[in-house]
Formats: sequence, structure tokens, C-alpha cells
Amino acid sequence: MAQFAMPVADYMTAPAVTVPADATLEEARATMERLGVSALPVVEADGRLVGLVSRTDLLRVGRLQTGRRGSHPLLVLPEAPVADEMTREVTTVTPDETVGAAASKMWKARVHRVVVVDEAGHPAGIFSTQDVMKAVRDKRLNHPLSGYMHAPVFTVRTTEPISLAAERLERAGVSGLAVVDEGWPVGVFTSEEALAWREQPRDTPVEEAMSAALLVLDEGVRIHRAAAQALEMNVRRILVTRGGTLAGILSGLDFARAAAT
Repeated sequence: MAQFAMPVADYMTAPAVTVPADATLEEARATMERLGVSALPVVEADGRLVGLVSRTDLLRVGRLQTGRRGSHPLLVLPEAPVADEMTREVTTVTPDETVGAAASKMWKARVHRVVVVDEAGHPAGIFSTQDVMKAVRDKRLNHPLSGYMHAPVFTVRTTEPISLAAERLERAGVSGLAVVDEGWPVGVFTSEEALAWREQPRDTPVEEAMSAALLVLDEGVRIHRAAAQALEMNVRRILVTRGGTLAGILSGLDFARAAAT
């Protein structure tokens, strides 16, 4: 079995882009959109790490602020500081910890990224499940997807409203839904799409808002090849089929489990 003993420093994204605790939720959202990231470390004025704000946090609070009519916007972010809604318990690693150890922490804590901190406890980088996928690719982990996929696959139909999709994301505690047409996946709807369409009416059909960036593979495909394809396509989840039918899904956390020590 591949040993993921290489240091996190070899794969992390650095430097870490942070957001001050007194920044507004809208400022955090705009920074995530500009950088194409799903979370930001939150720091005090002295650079000390005090939390993490993610798209999931924004989705949760944004759903609480909107009305229930179909004509109302999908999400409304209040004029509140990040500190009010951030996750305070942040999983961290040091740059010299191994990829396997960091992946294990992700899997156990059920988080899609860990903050890499320096000796002073300041954010030095981010190590995400996408970075784990790079390590799985490089180590050529040769196990089939069937050993790591999970089920059920949470879905939403193309004709259903984006309000239902956003609600299902939050209630199921998942990062993405498979959008299906007559049972077959045709796209994905994630917190990224929910935030991008936050000002659109709640009754907008999912098909208008979904992402068509979709990777569907048979369960026998080797996980290192799946990681390489996902990275090339810049997708973070893989839909897995068995005998021509949808059987499971492989998310970033499943890649973390594959690399965990």
C-alpha cells in the first residue's frame, strides 16, 4: 500500500489567504469567489488564527435570512461580521506533518481542509482534499473506486427549485448534489452554485443554476486515475456507476480516507 509520508509542505497552498474577524460575511464571500476557494482562515489583528469561515457557513446563515416566497432571493447575507458565524474549532497541522497524518485528521474530523500553522500559530497555508487528490495521483494508489465510494447519492431533479436544492445541501450535510434527469446525472449543484445564484428567485429551476462540470466513472476505475481526471477537470466529486446505473459518489473526504494513515 502506498505510504503518504511526504510532508504537507510539499502539497499545501501557500501563503494562506486570510480574512479578519471583523470583516463582513459579504466581504468573505467576495474573497472566496475571487480566489475560487471554499473557505478562509479567520484571524485577529495580530494574525492569530481564531476560526474558519466556509461556503457552508454562508449557505446556512443565508438561508435563515430569506423569505419563503418563490420570488424571494435564494440567500440573503446579513450585515454581520465573520466572527459571528465562523467555525471556531479549526483542525490544524504543521508543515512537516505527513500527508497521511493530515488526511487522517480530515477524515476523523469530517473536514475538507486543514489550516497549516507555523511555530507561532499563524496560518502559513491550506491543505485541502484537492491537495490529497494530487498525492493520491502522484503515489498511483491502485485501488478501485468501489473500495472508497459511499452511498446514497443525494440528488435533485433538474426541474426542482434551487431553494429545495439549497435546503437539501444543508439538511444532508453534504457539499454537493447530483442533478438528475430521469435518474441519470447531468450536472451538480453545490454551495458554490447556491452562492453564485443567491440573488435569483427561489423558484428558479436547478437546471439553470447547476454546473455541467461532471465526472462519471465506473466503479472499477483505479483511484489514482480518477484523481488525475478530477484534477484535470477541476471537479471535486466523482459519480460512480455499477452496471450502467448510479451506485455511489466519491468526494474529497473519500480521497482523504484513501490516504489516511
